[in-house]
Amino acid sequence: MNTFQLSCFLAVANTLSFARAAEKMHISQPAISHQIQSLETELNVQLFRRTTRLVEITPEGESFLPDAQSMVAIAAQAKLRFQNPEEKPIEKLSIGCGSYNQLCLLSESLDELGKLYPNLHPHLFVFPHDQLFQLLENGSADLIFDIHDGTRNDRDLTYREFRKSPIACVCQRGHPLAAADSVSMGDLNGQPLIFCNPINLVPEVAKLQWKLAEGRSPGELHFCASVEAAVVLAGAGFGIAVLPKFLVPGEPHLAVLNLCDAPELSYGIFYKPYPGDDMLKKFIQIAKRRLSGEEGI
Repeated sequence: MNTFQLSCFLAVANTLSFARAAEKMHISQPAISHQIQSLETELNVQLFRRTTRLVEITPEGESFLPDAQSMVAIAAQAKLRFQNPEEKPIEKLSIGCGSYNQLCLLSESLDELGKLYPNLHPHLFVFPHDQLFQLLENGSADLIFDIHDGTRNDRDLTYREFRKSPIACVCQRGHPLAAADSVSMGDLNGQPLIFCNPINLVPEVAKLQWKLAEGRSPGELHFCASVEAAVVLAGAGFGIAVLPKFLVPGEPHLAVLNLCDAPELSYGIFYKPYPGDDMLKKFIQIAKRRLSGEEGI
């Protein structure tokens, strides 16, 4: 494969249109179709599902996205390095998260790390829970932030817990239940509920959603593709979202109530130990201090 093929793949993934991707790449539509077909043949997977009306990226295409982005970025950086031979080498750190709200938690940690490593170039990815570990296992990510669901026993991975997080109910500040500090499962009876796509959730939260959905009519439930969308609907008064508490932003129009008898979740960082990687170790120390209030690991 070559960087031109990868750039064509990224153009189609971003536009979900072979015609618009061809315009962006300044080539004909048959030419970009040929590049994608050649890449699919080399990888022995289907990257896109194509019909006469739409283009969809496949799960295999989704998992290949960070690899393609990294390879194109590395190639571009290599060219720039030889154009500026006196420039110090770029130091990369690839981080995966399960939601954009999690990424927002990292701003201060990355700011502090950037002051220590002036040539730092972070690469940030957002992927569903299961795909995050694929990024880590294939080397596309140096570390991932996620909830430990108790099923990961990989001997080559290290997990560091940063905090415990309860499961919370999120609703509009003017909601009848908003004045309470906590609510029970029974308190949610008859209340419209907002759920996330289970693929983006750890098993504990997905199971809780299905339990709450039992016996409900479709009109009482709103389904969202992401945590962010669920928070927006809750803030708009469409119902109560059930989410890990640490993922909920501190907005004045939101009420965040602990859900009684729900399990606490362990949130932290997964990574493969890299002896001698001082930057990775330093980031873990900074992130743990910033996200849990502790000094050191």
